[in-house]
Amino acid sequence: MKPTLAIGLALFMLSGCGRQEPAQMTLQEQDLAKKEINEVLNQQLQAASTLDAEALMQSYSNSPDFVLLSSNGSMADYQETKNGTAEMYKSLTALKFTTIKNEFRFLPGNVVICAWLGKCDVTFKTEERAMIDSYAITFVFKKLDNSWKIIYSHESASPPVE
Repeated sequence: MKPTLAIGLALFMLSGCGRQEPAQMTLQEQDLAKKEINEVLNQQLQAASTLDAEALMQSYSNSPDFVLLSSNGSMADYQETKNGTAEMYKSLTALKFTTIKNEFRFLPGNVVICAWLGKCDVTFKTEERAMIDSYAITFVFKKLDNSWKIIYSHESASPPVE
């Protein structure tokens, strides 16, 4: 074998051996992540109930990687989500989300999928009211700078009951 080829193969093998996959969370880390993410979700529910778009957006990662798929079939980045939320809140007098249940799935690298199922009660400034009995959101959280941020969100809902 030629020396250049042997050195090339050795470097290739060493570079592959040095790479480590992100570690899976321990049960203790999972319990802590659930607690911390539930706190984030509670902050979101509170921000929504006070129609505070700025507070709501604190939980989202202001990153080009962020994606939101909304229940109306649109896709938005962080800035579009922020602007759209602020505009929507201007048309409301009340908004209430009620949690039915959460499920968590833990991925390596401090990534958590949270499946949120709940109800939504919306009152518009026109005095119209809509109740959504089944509202589902899939959140993907990532721990960034020591806090859990939403990097992906996908919403779906049953038709409102008026």
